[in-house]
Amino acid sequence: MSDPARSKPQLDRVVGVPGIAFAAFNSMVGVGIFSLPGLVAGLLGPAAIIAYLVCAVLICLLGLCFAEAGSRVKASGGLYAYASAAFGPVVGGVAGMLALIAGAIGSAAALARFFIDILASIWPALGNGGASLALLIAIYGTLALVNIAGARDGARLTVTIGLLKLTPLLAIVLVGVFAIEPVNLAWPAPPPVDRVGQGAMMLMLAFMGVECGLGLSGEARDPARTIPRALALALGGVAGLYLALQITAQGVLGPALAGTATPLADVAGKLVGPMGASLLLLATAISIGGFMVADMFSSPRTAFALAEAGQLPRWIARIHPTRHTPSNAIALYATAVVLVSASGSFKQLVVLTVSGTLLLYLIVCLGVLRLRAKDVKQAGPPFVAPGGAFVPTAAAVIIVWLLSTLAVRELVMGGAFVLATAVIYQARELRSRGATDRSTVPGS
Repeated sequence: MSDPARSKPQLDRVVGVPGIAFAAFNSMVGVGIFSLPGLVAGLLGPAAIIAYLVCAVLICLLGLCFAEAGSRVKASGGLYAYASAAFGPVVGGVAGMLALIAGAIGSAAALARFFIDILASIWPALGNGGASLALLIAIYGTLALVNIAGARDGARLTVTIGLLKLTPLLAIVLVGVFAIEPVNLAWPAPPPVDRVGQGAMMLMLAFMGVECGLGLSGEARDPARTIPRALALALGGVAGLYLALQITAQGVLGPALAGTATPLADVAGKLVGPMGASLLLLATAISIGGFMVADMFSSPRTAFALAEAGQLPRWIARIHPTRHTPSNAIALYATAVVLVSASGSFKQLVVLTVSGTLLLYLIVCLGVLRLRAKDVKQAGPPFVAPGGAFVPTAAAVIIVWLLSTLAVRELVMGGAFVLATAVIYQARELRSRGATDRSTVPGS
């Protein structure tokens, strides 16, 4: 007699280090790096490199925390799964909604809209509302079908797009290094600490997204080894690339870097002429496309994990009977991104994306300490971040400092979202416990 638990479709563990590393890389290296160097230079001048170093330190600390949590918790859902394992369903529900709304749908919709705008600048006909909606449906419909077809196909597409995106960025560094003017890198004076904080807060937009690769934990081969290696590869590569791009842009453009909206295109234009600027515009479109590919590969797993835990409707957790992929979650996520992007309401989610994602990171950093205390080892012997409590504590302190640079209104919005979500999930948990207690009463 067959075991029902064994006959139920399961997610295939077919994703290796390259798939997870490039999912994280594609999600981090988005449109931000093509525009932020000029904004940060306008705030800090040649000393903008300090803000990058702050972000690099924080993201490396976060990477160690995520790697440890990922090696301890084998369930799908990434940061949501880690928060749930550490703190239970209420905090897990808050983390899941922060990941889904702040860190996924909002940012994906914003970049999808920007992607359409870039294409419309090349082909004006796409600026028409009907044409842009049709293109969004075509793009996300195709991405959904590819990812429903199988996790291995999604991983291959993610690696391919990542390589296409990386090539022009490396070309800027390799060619631009010979055009750097050392005088452009000189600091007139050390920058004020508060400005460094503001610059780092701004740059975190470019560093966020590493958690997208963690959404694939449930489909990773040997997660206790694969997750830490993939994160080390992605984070080290992104930090080094960003530092090299900022130094190159500052060294080539000098004072002209401050305030320009297209810094890397300006560098390319100065190095190889108008054709270089046009190629960087294309690279920007490829970069956003890479984010869209990686996001569709990983973010639906958060909705799947929430539904599997009963914190979203159960039908969202359906696994395709032959493809063994979370087909309903993928289709629902694609639909949500298209609707939000087409409506333009994604603009209201920009602030929530920044503050909400940092709050999510804070929960997970503190959760690492909790997972250690509970000795969670779901995926075999775990990776343990060095330094005892130092890594998660230091990451939490830097996050709180960055959050303190937000305007009061932004903090209130983020806090209200967290509080409302916590109240909803706490009420749900109390109802669930009450139903369980009543079912155990004799004669009930």
